[in-house]
Amino acid sequence: MNDESLREAFHNWEGLSMEQEQRLVYESRLKQIMDEEAAQREAELRVQHAEQKAEQKAKEAEHKTKETIALRLLEKGLEIEFVANATGLTKNIVIDIQRGMQK
Repeated sequence: MNDESLREAFHNWEGLSMEQEQRLVYESRLKQIMDEEAAQREAELRVQHAEQKAEQKAKEAEHKTKETIALRLLEKGLEIEFVANATGLTKNIVIDIQRGMQK
């Protein structure tokens, strides 16, 4: 083996080695980007879940408030249909509230 062929072999090996290093750097950067995107998506999902939970709690609180108002109106002797119209509750719910008063 002469010096020129040995020099060429080392040059080729350095080229392959550099390509492997570049590939590892690329893969490392790609993983970092994918991890960042996954973390961002997870954060967005947490925010979305929190918003949905808050919205559900608000609806429950609104319904409870309507039921409280309906109870007060029924205690004053107002008619079921009037109470349902005033609160936005169904007649069946108002009837259930009235039944609960009688217990």
